[in-house]
Amino acid sequence: MDSAEDRPSLVAEEKDKQPVPFSDAPSPVRAVLNRPWPSAVVIRPEDNPSGKYRTLVATAKDIGDLISPEEIAALEDKEGDDAGTRFYKAAARANVVMRNYIHEHGSLYMDENGKYMMDNSDQVEEIRCKHVTAEEMEAKIMKQEMTKEQTYLSELALASFNKRRKVKFELCETLLSRLFYESRRIFTHVNFVAMGKDKKKLFFAEIEDCGQGREENIVPHE
Repeated sequence: MDSAEDRPSLVAEEKDKQPVPFSDAPSPVRAVLNRPWPSAVVIRPEDNPSGKYRTLVATAKDIGDLISPEEIAALEDKEGDDAGTRFYKAAARANVVMRNYIHEHGSLYMDENGKYMMDNSDQVEEIRCKHVTAEEMEAKIMKQEMTKEQTYLSELALASFNKRRKVKFELCETLLSRLFYESRRIFTHVNFVAMGKDKKKLFFAEIEDCGQGREENIVPHE
């Protein structure tokens, strides 16, 4: 008679029978979608300076390596993709945006209403949790120092604008660069000032859909 060690495990057999998540998605897409996420951590009001519930979605050290450019390229829609494949690719691209945001900023939180907090700095948290006038809110945000990454976004937007113009503009100052979450999509909002060779200054306001990776709206004002 075979010993218990020789017999196959019923638990293992049942596990093998379970379908692989997103099994009908293309392999590169499935690899991104099946990357593990850590369990969220709820932070109680008494443990949070704002006095409100916050949920830590993940930190950079919990989600593995950055998704490579090659992996991202495999998520682009192609001719011949059916509706299911396009849906999975869109979900995977959103996954990439979320993970790369966490790698860039170190962590991601949700507020007491379950909405993603794309800017969890002390200044913005103060604005978010207190009643302030529009002027006070603008003043606090504008006082934030711009990082290299935030300036880089302004440079990219200006380069796109310059491609369509004979007179080229140079970046003078980045005024605002923030991410926000709306309708289950992540957007970048950038305000900056640029100057042409004729000393003419333009104020730019840009909103970009991060999930689609394309420019949504660039509005220059004199």
